[in-house]
Amino acid sequence: MKWLTGTAVVILSLGALSGQGLPYPDKPLKAIVAYEAGASADMAARGFYQLLEKELGQPFAILNKPGAASSLAVREIYDAKPDGYTIGISSSINVLKLQGLLPYTHRELSVLGIPSISWSVVAVSAKGPFKTIKDLVEYAKANPGKVRMSTTTKGAVYWVQAKLFERATGVKFITISNPGGATYINTQLGGGHADVGIASYKALQSQIDAANIRVLGVTTSERVPGFTQFPTLKEQGYDLPMLSWTCHIGPKGIPAEVMQKLHSAFRKLAATPEWREWCAAKGSIPSPELVGEEAVKFMDRDAELQRPILEELGIVKSK
Repeated sequence: MKWLTGTAVVILSLGALSGQGLPYPDKPLKAIVAYEAGASADMAARGFYQLLEKELGQPFAILNKPGAASSLAVREIYDAKPDGYTIGISSSINVLKLQGLLPYTHRELSVLGIPSISWSVVAVSAKGPFKTIKDLVEYAKANPGKVRMSTTTKGAVYWVQAKLFERATGVKFITISNPGGATYINTQLGGGHADVGIASYKALQSQIDAANIRVLGVTTSERVPGFTQFPTLKEQGYDLPMLSWTCHIGPKGIPAEVMQKLHSAFRKLAATPEWREWCAAKGSIPSPELVGEEAVKFMDRDAELQRPILEELGIVKSK
């Protein structure tokens, strides 16, 4: 009986040690996406998670939680257990504190990486008469209060870009601010319920391909390889480079060895031919260098660029 008891103790102890020693990750992960399914950030996240699943050997359960310029999802990520099994995305985490939407920035979270940078397009409903940026601006100036601009939540990246476009052109649009991401812009422009919108190409691609949305210009300084049919805003008289990004984050306090594994995976995958091909097809630029601290520095710089714009727009609540 003593021998049996001792054996049982040994077996239980080995079982406990075995459980503690399982390599990360040993179960499915959860990803909290701060935008609705089909939004540009959602598509970028899902595209990257497909590669990350293969690399880590575990599936992702994706939870879409749009609203309040991504702050609803970020709160949930911030409050999650810091074990590496709950991560998520935001495209505005670096300016949410400035806007008074959160009491913390990206520096109070675990920053994994920014796998790609996206450019935006100024697009119009194909049912409308506008063929160039000049057409749009001249008509809007001659008909104040008539041109409808579809955009995202106030303070979110495409809303800021819409306001920058207003400032650069001297036009005041009727702003249709929607509660989520760019799927609303895609639907409203495609259905002729709005006249103009600014979003990433990949968010509007379905309606562009269906010839329901017309692209007037891209927000890069030079024409984009693979999309050279689209002129730049700069060519049309408005030097207004506007880019967007999606950062993958987790709660603060994730163990160092887990962070090291995630950083290594992000750096590796963002440089793969598969990811480069995905980005090329969707109108994005791979950024394998923006991992960990480099992503933090990138968002620091971006926040400082956005601050004067947000102050001018009157939505800065925190210094």
